[in-house]
Amino acid sequence: MAQQKVRRSGLTMPIVTPRFVDQAWRRGCDFVTLDLEDSVPQNRKDYARTLVKESIPKVTRAGTEAFVRINHEHLQADTAAAVWPGLSRIKYPKTETADEVRALDALITRYERERGIPSGTIEIDPGIETAVGVTNVYDIAAASPRIKEFGATNGGYDMSRDLGVEMFVPYDQFVYLRGEANLAARALGLGVRAAPFIANTTGSVSDGNRALRLAEAARACGLRVGGGGLNPAVVESHNIGYTPSGADVRDAHWVLEQFERLQATDAPWLEVEGRVIDRYEAERARGTLQWAESCAARNREKAEAVAKVRAQLEQQQAQQ
Repeated sequence: MAQQKVRRSGLTMPIVTPRFVDQAWRRGCDFVTLDLEDSVPQNRKDYARTLVKESIPKVTRAGTEAFVRINHEHLQADTAAAVWPGLSRIKYPKTETADEVRALDALITRYERERGIPSGTIEIDPGIETAVGVTNVYDIAAASPRIKEFGATNGGYDMSRDLGVEMFVPYDQFVYLRGEANLAARALGLGVRAAPFIANTTGSVSDGNRALRLAEAARACGLRVGGGGLNPAVVESHNIGYTPSGADVRDAHWVLEQFERLQATDAPWLEVEGRVIDRYEAERARGTLQWAESCAARNREKAEAVAKVRAQLEQQQAQQ
């Protein structure tokens, strides 16, 4: 499996709101999703499509990846509007069959060829938001090599409406569908986008403390792919929560030191300070250190890009 990209934090924003798009570079996101779907009124869909090409370079200039969420019912028109150089992924909501994914793949392939984009570079992210989608989840996840990460909702309006259940409740009504998607992703060697259940009975999308707890809990479960959010208040929480802490890094180094001691013996495992050290723990520690370095490299990349944009803006202001 290819090295996993660092996608801890993201924001979904209506592409028809200029101040959101223009200021996206300031948010510190690993990715931004330019939305053509729920946040865009029906009477502005055509106009929204005209904005994608010019919006991609705006959100990517500070190192952020650009995604576009299209409308399920406007597959052809939205895909034609979305596939431009600089795009990393198309998010396809309410996916219900593998054939839908293959149709989207064919459209992307066509526009990549016509617009000089390297073949196969734009990913597909199928959204599982209906009962039918859940029943076909493995076939959907396996439908295209463009699918690199996969998961189901941790709670969403569309799935809640489709199932006829309340969304903001203190129990996990989506555990089955998330588990199905999680298993499909693991079986196919894809990045797993999931998180443990933490109740959100208020419906708040700006609770940074809850976002931090959720990201930390996900990372503790070995999960590294964030689903993003709707409010800038959760971005830093996701960046921090999905990144190994200093204590985590020190512990990983300690485990590997103990494993070196174990390798000098004939024993299959070693107990140190009440902890069992074996090759599995050593492998986990190496993974933690690799992920920590990947996150650090991503942070440096974004910081350098932000500094460059700031310098360009200051130069422009000085010349005015």
